[in-house]
Amino acid sequence: MGFIFKDADNKPVDPKAARTRAILLSLPVALMGLFALVLLVHDGLLGGLNRQHAMGLLSAACVCGGLIALIFAITAKKQALQTKVVKNDDEKPWLKRTDWAVGRITSSSRKAVLLLWIIVAFWCLASAVISLVVVPPQLHQGNHAALITLIFPVIGLAIIFYARNTTRAWRTFGRSIFAMAAVPAAPGGTLAGEIQVKNRLQPQHGLHLRLSCVRRTTTGKSNNRQVNEKILWQDEKWLRADLPQTDVNATGIPIFFNLPGHLPEAAAATGDGIHWKLEASAKLRGPDFYAAFDVPVFKLPETPAPADDPTIPFQMSLDEVRQQIHSNIQVNDLAGGGKEFIFPAARNPGFASGATVVCVIWTGIIAVLFWNRAPLPFLLVFGAIDLLMTAFVLDLWFRRSRVTVNPSGVTVQRAWLTFKKEQRLQTGEIKSIATDVGATAGHSAYHDLKVHARDGREYILAKHLNNKPEADWLVREMITALKRPV
Repeated sequence: MGFIFKDADNKPVDPKAARTRAILLSLPVALMGLFALVLLVHDGLLGGLNRQHAMGLLSAACVCGGLIALIFAITAKKQALQTKVVKNDDEKPWLKRTDWAVGRITSSSRKAVLLLWIIVAFWCLASAVISLVVVPPQLHQGNHAALITLIFPVIGLAIIFYARNTTRAWRTFGRSIFAMAAVPAAPGGTLAGEIQVKNRLQPQHGLHLRLSCVRRTTTGKSNNRQVNEKILWQDEKWLRADLPQTDVNATGIPIFFNLPGHLPEAAAATGDGIHWKLEASAKLRGPDFYAAFDVPVFKLPETPAPADDPTIPFQMSLDEVRQQIHSNIQVNDLAGGGKEFIFPAARNPGFASGATVVCVIWTGIIAVLFWNRAPLPFLLVFGAIDLLMTAFVLDLWFRRSRVTVNPSGVTVQRAWLTFKKEQRLQTGEIKSIATDVGATAGHSAYHDLKVHARDGREYILAKHLNNKPEADWLVREMITALKRPV
């Protein structure tokens, strides 16, 4: 049992050594499982796979996956047993984590880099084997549908490029530390402190700060689990590049966010539950800077009194923010009072391009299923999902809006290519104008601009605004135009 549990009088295992040992132990098992999957795909495409052989290969792959999960589960269990738990942690759950208890949280960039290169290695190995073993025989037999598998090496090249840039950034900046001013932060209070970077940052423009409240859930069975994250709330700030510094070889980034009182508190565990994530990023001449921290947000018997925001003197004005994000939303004054807001199509080319790539891959999968005469129920389900994805992609590329606001009311005109639809709301019908989290991509939230009517209905003025400060400014400008006296 010494492999699973360690005696209390033994020296605790170093977490880095434990992770390295788990990876080395699981690597041969992973290679065997990957080989079984490659044989399964290869023999299946060649048509020489009987039921008994297929079940044997699939069972071998599942057993290998289970062994890998067991190895990492044992490692995680040993580390959990060695973690120091402070007394009264039921009343103060943030004390369950040592970094939260002391208020010095280390960025998770190193773990992300290691995991990323493991993914790169397995992806490239599987892509190379499939491309060299499966594609040539299929082309020789005239099965040109096998060429679709070449998309996997292309994706592998993109992942390698991303992993290379991420590694360069980690080697340049190392681990960053978020030193909290008070532990924990409380809903209805503030999150304050300083991010300490062991390098001198010289951003080309400014520093982007983002705080998110995310609900993480895991669905599916043990062999087909899916992790979903939903952003419940998000706030952003832009700070100028010329922050005052006391150390020529380090950078201190001041942090201050007001927290809404209605949001849930964080989960002490790293799995499912609520997670509060603080992110800082900056565009540099070399590798870009990025650091992320899981921060403790818990309810307290008494919410601390609100404090002054020390970052106000360093925050960018809206004009500066709009210049940095290259906003193409047009705001024009109208004769006789009021304003016009023009939201052009394809405002977020990066988001739209990523969604398009996913849609194309999904469509390719459906084409392969149809080519191989998959059962009709599978085609119908996959086809329905593909139609929804296609509609979403077309909305990203071609939807545009024109909103006119004056003291008499709000007029919104939506258009898709040549199709147009117009709605008019009188001032007396409008309860409020606000933003809401719409689509999400990773930890980035895209906000929708909505009118809340007094009868309970909602009307979308614009979708997929990718910058929270600009979205809040647009709301303020619309409310000002709506209440402006004639």
